[in-house]
Amino acid sequence: MLRFYPLALTLILLEPTVTQAQQCSIASNGTSSAPSPSLPPKRQSNPSDSYDALNRLTGSGAHLASPGQFHGFETGAAYTPDRVFIYFLLKDHRGVLGGTAIPVPYDTLRSLSGKRATDLAQWHGIRGMFLQNGSHFQVIYATPDGQAAVAGSLWDASGRDVIRQQIQHIPGAVPSVRMDGAQITKTVLASLHGGTVGSLSAPSAVMLIDPQCMYSIKAAQNLMPLVQAGKLRLKVVPLSVLDYEDRGESTRNAQAMLSYPETDMVRAWLGGHLHERADTPASNAASQLAENGTFAKSIALNAEISQKGCTSG
Repeated sequence: MLRFYPLALTLILLEPTVTQAQQCSIASNGTSSAPSPSLPPKRQSNPSDSYDALNRLTGSGAHLASPGQFHGFETGAAYTPDRVFIYFLLKDHRGVLGGTAIPVPYDTLRSLSGKRATDLAQWHGIRGMFLQNGSHFQVIYATPDGQAAVAGSLWDASGRDVIRQQIQHIPGAVPSVRMDGAQITKTVLASLHGGTVGSLSAPSAVMLIDPQCMYSIKAAQNLMPLVQAGKLRLKVVPLSVLDYEDRGESTRNAQAMLSYPETDMVRAWLGGHLHERADTPASNAASQLAENGTFAKSIALNAEISQKGCTSG
């Protein structure tokens, strides 16, 4: 019997259990680089850092540079060897924004946006709006003085995604994936193309992902402790469902992922190495991706996105 569980876009098929999830493409600069261009505060349970987003940010391994002020926010750059993250810190350090500064008064942006924008509940005094811009969604927050804005993502001091909570009741804001009448067997799952990690003796699961999907990345990262502890064997199967949003980067990265040996695919994806094969995919990568897509269609896997998506940063 198939069972559905809410889990942040990732579809997990525990043989034969299934998970329903949500999707959101990571921002793309037109190249196939690391899976996430930002450095959200790593979620931890250390009580001493539970109210300071800056400590949480540096605790996730980032170094800080160019500190300054931006219309009431503390700002600067947080960086690791392969990523750079421009942060905007709330005065009380209870949250941190990551994204792009907009040097236009927030009220002006809100007025120009009209019916395309939905006002969000204030969070620690910070106003925000959920804006539909063509085929994309964007969340924009006001600076404390209201004289500018920041388009991007917001996390609290524990590393929790605040945006997801703020927009969950807006119709169509959080795209979802559903499966209808799926008939799934172990033989079918074994035929899918993807990478596998974990002990052969552990319970197995199959995860359908889009390599550009931020929730796919987060879900896989959350499962890695189980894999490393020998409690889960995970097969990760790439699909390309977000091409409409990321200008074809989903296909580009999915084919790059399928170009690695099966034992290296997950490492390459989560480790940000897909760009190394993006321009030189394996000769069978396109056909393998197409076969994965055929399976998704065969189980009536539907992305309920109404041609809309949400981008971060």
